[in-house]
Amino acid sequence: MYLVLPVPFRDFEGELQVESQAANGLDRWADNFSQVIVSAPLLPPAAAAHLAGFVWRNASTLDHRARIRFQPLPPFTSTLSFFRDLKPTRARIAATIAESQHLQFAISGLLGDWASVAALEAIRLKRKYAIHTDCVEYELMRRTARSASRTRQLRVLVESPLTKAYHKYILEHSSLGLLHGEECFLAYGPWCSEGHLIHDVHTKQSDLIDETTLARKLEDVQTAETLRLIYAGRLHPMKAPLEWLKAVAVARDKGANLRATWYGEGALLNDALAERARLNLDSIVDFAGFVADRATLLSHVRSAHAVLFTHITPESPRNLLEALVSGTPIVGYDNPYALDLIQGEGGGVLVPIHDSQKLGETIASLAKDRQKLAKMTREAAHNGKRFTDAGVFAERSALLRQFA
Repeated sequence: MYLVLPVPFRDFEGELQVESQAANGLDRWADNFSQVIVSAPLLPPAAAAHLAGFVWRNASTLDHRARIRFQPLPPFTSTLSFFRDLKPTRARIAATIAESQHLQFAISGLLGDWASVAALEAIRLKRKYAIHTDCVEYELMRRTARSASRTRQLRVLVESPLTKAYHKYILEHSSLGLLHGEECFLAYGPWCSEGHLIHDVHTKQSDLIDETTLARKLEDVQTAETLRLIYAGRLHPMKAPLEWLKAVAVARDKGANLRATWYGEGALLNDALAERARLNLDSIVDFAGFVADRATLLSHVRSAHAVLFTHITPESPRNLLEALVSGTPIVGYDNPYALDLIQGEGGGVLVPIHDSQKLGETIASLAKDRQKLAKMTREAAHNGKRFTDAGVFAERSALLRQFA
């Protein structure tokens, strides 16, 4: 299988490194294919050093390293550099397509997205291919531009419809769409001849909350004086951290005794710190920074009483899956992805998007009704058993062998 990713490689002291979850994904693909060739941009050392929230892993440590071939591609540094690199890179991609049996391209943006370029090459070569995506990029551009500069807003007025048209063309010519989350499936499914709703999972069987731990958690949920809330992710406009803070403030004002912790870094950290002070939440809310060790982060999620989220864009973040795996209910803004995760299974409660007042009132209600919260905790733990990496990658690989 030939796979083209937007998640970059980096060279660290002469060793090729891969982002840790992407590395796990490569091993899981190699569980199911005799050889995996993977292309991604190779970041210059200076650019890689400034990436927030990345955990890097040496490529040499992958379980199936002998059967995984890495093909670094040029990074996107400017429009000029992209068009300078386009012709030779297309030729490399075309040669790799020619030697590969199955093709999968994880598209992302507009310029600089080698996965989209690979799809164009596959079309030219009359080859079947799968598209994998977890974000409605053109809609993400539009929504996050609302709080951006006027210059950025004007750029998005042009870039968003171009991206939509570009991705529509690529998806319409694909033989398989692997669409992560309900948001992507609703937006892109109608453009695919064979579209499948998937969940991009990297949790393992060993990550599932065990019965002993769940029993202790249920007791704690019902007896703890303080309700413990958590969120893990970037402080980015798409996560709406200022609305998250407002919801916490509303819950406090409604009488809830609570503590809330946000694990992560991002561009809105200073804005969030200022808003925390303005709302007089310094003694209630912690911004604890990025946690590189995944096991440590999962332990924090498992010990929380609820994951509080305020996602405002059509994305399919894995942190909600990891919450359910940990037996931790999800409480946040309604969107097709979150609704799909809990519909018929339970383990969460949703309110209308941008309604931080209602979200805060919901938190306050759960702080008082611990029996309801305990029921949601049991549901979350049961629901989360569906989501392990080995199972979902095996299903996805079967689709690739059949359609791409």
